[in-house]
Amino acid sequence: MVEVPVFLINGFLESGKTTLIKDIINQDSKLQKLDTLLIVCETGEVEYDESFIKENHIDIVYIEDESELTVDFFNKLDKDFEPARVVIEYNSFYNPETIKDALPKIYVLSQTITMIDASSFGLYFNNMRQIFNNACKDADLIIFNRIEGIDTLAQFRRQIRAFNQNAQIAFEAKDGSMTDMLDEDLPYDINSDVINLEETDYPIWYMDCFDNYQKYYNKDITFIAKIEVLEDSKEGHIMPGRMVMTCCEADTQFLGFECINETDVKITDTTWALITVTIHHEYSSLADAEVVMLHAKKIIKLAPQEDKILSL
Repeated sequence: MVEVPVFLINGFLESGKTTLIKDIINQDSKLQKLDTLLIVCETGEVEYDESFIKENHIDIVYIEDESELTVDFFNKLDKDFEPARVVIEYNSFYNPETIKDALPKIYVLSQTITMIDASSFGLYFNNMRQIFNNACKDADLIIFNRIEGIDTLAQFRRQIRAFNQNAQIAFEAKDGSMTDMLDEDLPYDINSDVINLEETDYPIWYMDCFDNYQKYYNKDITFIAKIEVLEDSKEGHIMPGRMVMTCCEADTQFLGFECINETDVKITDTTWALITVTIHHEYSSLADAEVVMLHAKKIIKLAPQEDKILSL
């Protein structure tokens, strides 16, 4: 049987989901010629007009409640409409697993895009982090719009990156142009050849280094770390890092990079230390991929420290 690609557009109400879907279909001549099933799980100010629906061969179905999203529901839609592709305007308050469990086997989730209104992000993020986590954790692309006049976009990116380390994060200006590059509001001097991280700087540095490791080449980075031994590493690598709250107090992670110990200091179990590293990007047998790899140049062991949970 022919697989049917599914495109999931997620985000809060009025975050720009409908506008994005209309732009995608209007700009893609191939998509315009295919029979598209559009499933709308919530309606905002922007609507789909009849001319748009007819011109683009769209069948549209509106959902009133999450419980409607079942395998039987999708099987019936497939039988009724026989779509070549499916676009779902999702409701961010719905469980992301609901749609995954409901899709028939021939329906393949091809791309997930999450829209975020930057002008209201701070308020929503501080009060509904778990909702953002649900909406962002499996996204392939995360788009911030309404970014004009906001000087904390770099912080927003780091906060979202904690939920999803693989997604592309882009920023859409009023004219529709997009960029994934920002001038960082980092709490340390990125132009210095020697960067000494304060304890509160570590999560910010980690997220930025994950995204933009190249700008840390040829620099010495020093910080207090909890060093773990990577038991599965054939090369005896270690992992310096810290515990970081990524979503809420109940959701913390140990964030660290794999590290080659080039010093004479032996690390055989969990150790606190003041560590100086350089940044590289090279093959890891553990990840079986090219990753950010630290090279430890200096390790000074410390007495056990309070294992504070740091925040972004």
